[in-house]
Amino acid sequence: MRFSEIGEFGFIESIKKQCDIPVQGVIKGIGDDCAVLSSIPGRALLLTADMLVQDIHFVIERISFYQLGRKAVAVNLSDIAAMGGRPLIALISLAIPLEIEVEEIQELYRGMRDICEHHGLTIGGGDTVASPDKLVINVSMLGDAKESEVLYRSGAGPGDKIYLTGPVGDSIAGLKILKKEIAPPEEMAFFFIKAHHEPVPLVEAGRIIAASGLASAMIDVSDGLLSDLGHICEESCAGALLFAEKIPLSSELTLLAGDAGFNALDLALSGGEDYQLLFTAPAVHERGIEKLFKEHGLSAPFLIGEIDRTQGIRRVKADGSIEELEVKGFNHFAQSP
Repeated sequence: MRFSEIGEFGFIESIKKQCDIPVQGVIKGIGDDCAVLSSIPGRALLLTADMLVQDIHFVIERISFYQLGRKAVAVNLSDIAAMGGRPLIALISLAIPLEIEVEEIQELYRGMRDICEHHGLTIGGGDTVASPDKLVINVSMLGDAKESEVLYRSGAGPGDKIYLTGPVGDSIAGLKILKKEIAPPEEMAFFFIKAHHEPVPLVEAGRIIAASGLASAMIDVSDGLLSDLGHICEESCAGALLFAEKIPLSSELTLLAGDAGFNALDLALSGGEDYQLLFTAPAVHERGIEKLFKEHGLSAPFLIGEIDRTQGIRRVKADGSIEELEVKGFNHFAQSP
C-alpha cells in the first residue's frame, strides 16, 4: 500500500498499537496534540513536535524567513495550548540546503526568538545538518500543566456543547491565493496570506479554558474543522451535530467567496491551519463558559454544535434538514502548497 492510499492518519492508526509500549510515567502517547508524562506531584509534562518541509508546507519564495521561523514555533505552541499547557522550551532541528544564506537562517531564528519571547519560553538547542535540496524545519516543544487540568481529545460526552474560539477558513483562502487558484484585489489578498503565514497560537485562552474545569475535551484546528472535530469524536467514541449557520466566518471570507464563486462554509469546514481552539463542555456549563471568557477579556466563543451518540458528523442546514458530512482535512500525502 502506498502512503497516498493510506494517508497520514491511516498510517498513524496502523502503527499506534506497536508504539504503545507500557512505560511508567507515560500518561498519554499517540492520539492527542501532545504526549503527556507525569512530573513532580500534581504536574504533567507535555511534549509535541512538528515538521515543516519546503514545497510541502511552504514555498520559500512566498514567505519571509522571519515569518517562517515564527510559524514553525507557532504551530507547536498551538499544540501546547490545545492541552491547556504552559510552554517551557523549544528544540530546533534544521536540514539546510547549501545555497541558503547564513543571514536568511539568522532571520528565521529571529522570528523564532520573537514568538518564544512573547510566550515566555526559551530555545534550548537542537540539531543542524545539510540538506541536498529542500529546507526542513523540525520543532520539538516541552510544556507543562497541572495534571488535573490537562485537556484531552477523549473527554467529550453526549449532550456536550461544541465551541470554537474564532473564525475558520481564512488560512486556506490564503493558501489558495498563494497557489494562484484565487486572484482577489491586493489588499484582500494580503489579509488572507497573512492569516496563512502568521497564525496566532491561543496559549492564554487554552490555559484559561483548562484551568476553569468547565471543558471536557479540546483540540486546535490545524487539519481542518471537520477533521479535528472528527479526532475528538473518535477519541471520545461519539458523534457530532453541527449548526451550519453558527460556524464563524470572517466578513472578508464571505466577500471573497461571493466574488470568486465558491462556498465559504465548505472551504472553512475542510481547510486547515486556522489554529483556533475547538472544545466541548457539558450543557450545564453554557453560562459558565460565557462568564469565563468575559471575565478574562476574551472574545466570546461560538457555540457551533453538540456531541451525540450517533457516529459521524452531521450538520443542520438553515432549512432544518440534516446532512451527513464527509470528514475532510489536510492530507500530507495528497496535497502540495
